Amino acid sequence: MHPCTLPPEITAQLVARRGRRHVFDHLVPAQTALVVIDMQEMFTRPGAPREVPVAREIVPAINRAADGVRAAGGTVAWVRSHFPRGARDWTSYFDHLNPGAAGDVVRDGLEHDAPLYALSEGLTPGAGDLHADKDRYSAFLPGASDLPDMLRSRGIDTILIAGTLTNVCCESSARDAMMTNFRAVMLADANATRSDAEHMGALVTMALSFGDVQTVDEALGYLAAGAGAPTPG
Repeated sequence: MHPCTLPPEITAQLVARRGRRHVFDHLVPAQTALVVIDMQEMFTRPGAPREVPVAREIVPAINRAADGVRAAGGTVAWVRSHFPRGARDWTSYFDHLNPGAAGDVVRDGLEHDAPLYALSEGLTPGAGDLHADKDRYSAFLPGASDLPDMLRSRGIDTILIAGTLTNVCCESSARDAMMTNFRAVMLADANATRSDAEHMGALVTMALSFGDVQTVDEALGYLAAGAGAPTPG
């Protein structure tokens, strides 16, 4: 697992600026969704083209978070990458950053009927959970996914982000969520990437500029405390 405790100097900055460590320490379950990003076989299966080994280690934490959010009365959403060829083809990624075979492996591997598109083995989606595709790194970039509209239609204004990669699709989603007026929280022990340094760098940036960083236990504790509480003004 990656380290999940922010450096003391970062915590000190947060407390000095905001008066407390966690800016979102009041979570109303009905207005909160766990958003799980890209926990697909493409990233979690051993030997897969874009394997992130630590992503397999966070499966229990994600399941625990999902169970806790559902039990509190919140929503769970599973987001998968899917890059269909067509009018919204992502040329800057597929023609330049990952041209030719490198991009084809990703695009073809994440087709709906491809085995690597599936959610990672061991994850436990619930019958009432939401599911959405995205065609960019961020699930909250306008036009990239139906997820924001799905959440807003349910009165959700707070998201807890889990998944992989911490510093790419998860961080991108958290940034865009905040900039479109969602309250964004990264779950430090339910995100994974390719190195401890990349993971911690994303968490520090998130905490300082885009929202909050909490552990699964901290977020579930705030949800439990907020169950049945009046909506904050």
